Amino acid sequence: MRIGYLRICSLLLLFGCNGAIGEATTEAGAGGPTGGGGTSAPVCGRSVCGATGELAASTAFPRLTHSQWENSVRDLLRLAEPPDLSGSFEPDTRISFFDNNIRALRVSSDLWGDYQDAAETLAEAATSDPAILAGLLPGGLPGDASERARAVVRNLGRRAYRRTLSNEEIDAHITLFEQGAVHFPDMPAFDGGVRILLEAFLQAPHFVYRVELGQSQSEDAVQLGDFEIASRLSYMIWDSGPDDALLDQAEQGALRTPEQIAGQAARLLDDPRGRAMLERFHAQLFNWDLYRDLSKNPSEFPLYYGGVGQDMYEEARRFVEHIFESDGDFGELLTAPYTFVNGDLASIYGLEGAFDDAFAQVSFDSAMQPQRGGLLTQLGFLASHGGLTGSVHRGVFINHRVLCTELPPPPDAIPPIPGDDGVTMTSRERIEMHTGPGTCGASCHGTYINPIGYAFERFDGLGQYRTEELGLPVDSAATFEFADGPVSYDGAGELSGAMAERVQTHDCYAKHWVEYALGRDTAGSDLDLIQNMGDASLGGLSIRELILELVQSDEFRARNAEGS
Repeated sequence: MRIGYLRICSLLLLFGCNGAIGEATTEAGAGGPTGGGGTSAPVCGRSVCGATGELAASTAFPRLTHSQWENSVRDLLRLAEPPDLSGSFEPDTRISFFDNNIRALRVSSDLWGDYQDAAETLAEAATSDPAILAGLLPGGLPGDASERARAVVRNLGRRAYRRTLSNEEIDAHITLFEQGAVHFPDMPAFDGGVRILLEAFLQAPHFVYRVELGQSQSEDAVQLGDFEIASRLSYMIWDSGPDDALLDQAEQGALRTPEQIAGQAARLLDDPRGRAMLERFHAQLFNWDLYRDLSKNPSEFPLYYGGVGQDMYEEARRFVEHIFESDGDFGELLTAPYTFVNGDLASIYGLEGAFDDAFAQVSFDSAMQPQRGGLLTQLGFLASHGGLTGSVHRGVFINHRVLCTELPPPPDAIPPIPGDDGVTMTSRERIEMHTGPGTCGASCHGTYINPIGYAFERFDGLGQYRTEELGLPVDSAATFEFADGPVSYDGAGELSGAMAERVQTHDCYAKHWVEYALGRDTAGSDLDLIQNMGDASLGGLSIRELILELVQSDEFRARNAEGS
């Protein structure tokens, strides 16, 4: 029987049915999918691109992403896997590098209907399965019916709303629980009560949103309470709600100091779900999904095979995880002279030795090290940005995502780079001829995009090393205008080394972590945090410690008071 949220809401006014929930302010709308919030200064240097001097966009009601909703349902119902229902929801919109930007996470009437349908489906399935139903209930339930109902409401409510329910809320939910026998007369009264409770919990604003009303306000900042910080931690690191241990800490008031927060963050990072966060962050930042969609012409690239894109993704994932687990830093991520390969990838790299289907760590020998090393010389990045325009694509990508260079948008229509016209030329020579006035301008391409891209000219469209193209020598030397001055290099290895030594690069990496952790665009109010993290990263602070520094910051423990 379809109960419907409006009827549930009329019974539970404490849920706070409010159509305005989820509206975010947008004072600092910087940092769209191309990484730029304007066209003024091409290189932002220590001001960090997107830091406008304004307060950060904020809301007291950030909505869960579909991935977070799936994981939260799994953990609330104690399922082995996410229910995989959000694929039929109105899709989330991506407006930045990361999928959790609050400006994109609104609830339309269609999405609200999706939540309602899913809640009813899940509640029915959970209460029809004795094993799932038993797993929902706290151990040692009292024999008295009213006390049993109260225990169930208290336990499920704490996990669904990610906080302790007030006595008034418990009473209101018990009233709803008692309606289960009326609405589901074919079920045992207790099971029907649990079913109607689950329907309510799963479509309540306190489940769909991370409510951040705060506990106090100081000038422009709303200081978050223990339960709100617990949710920030868990959704940042686990992409799901807090577990019982974290809720216990919040209930005891043990998430009030930076040290307490860092201790719990370290625990979450040590969990396999913490490792998944490392993959999620870097996969979105470096767009690893492109690897899986890779398609090449086997006649042009004989070593290409079906499934190579998934292998390239796995190479990158293992590499990042290894650096994190070995307390490596961002500089190592850019320059480490090793990677992870199976037999097929080893062939593309030209590595000698015996390899099989299993992935293994391999070091690049002295002959390969000048050109290979770090995430940006791995096959996935090179192959997914290959072809005639590979230099342009690689240059734009690194400027946006690694250096936070703010590039002006290209014109609406750019003529394609001429292909084979009977004149033998390298890709670099054709790009040089084509990227003058009329694209983003000779200064834009010549100063920022092309010099970065040219460093990778010694790699073909599958990421294989080469010294010649069409019988002509390959030129990978260039000079790039970093924020602290021009740097010359020859090849990707030297460029990666130069980037690893620049505070601009480390500021950019820190900026992305702030964006990801807080689920919003960065602004001038974040500048000190970003620069402090950038300095620490440049000084060799590990990626793990960088994350722990972030969660201890004032910005992580508060939100902008201007938010709704």
